[in-house]
Amino acid sequence: MKLTAEMLPFIRKCRGLSQSEFAEYSGIPQARLSDIETGKISITGHYTGKLFFAIGKLKFNEKDLQRISELVENQNK
Repeated sequence: MKLTAEMLPFIRKCRGLSQSEFAEYSGIPQARLSDIETGKISITGHYTGKLFFAIGKLKFNEKDLQRISELVENQNK
């Protein structure tokens, strides 16, 4: 599963988390997370690992992420 910046707000909202709270889970500074979500910077391998670690701690599974990916695709149509 490829993680995209557009998926991150959906992931946060599914667990009722603010950007700051999700930043704590991921170990990524909130300002950097904001830059990722807005597309100012790309999700590099370094950030991918941290984001997937946080997603795992939040108990998302592959099916959940697939549904979020589909929501993003439908929103962008």
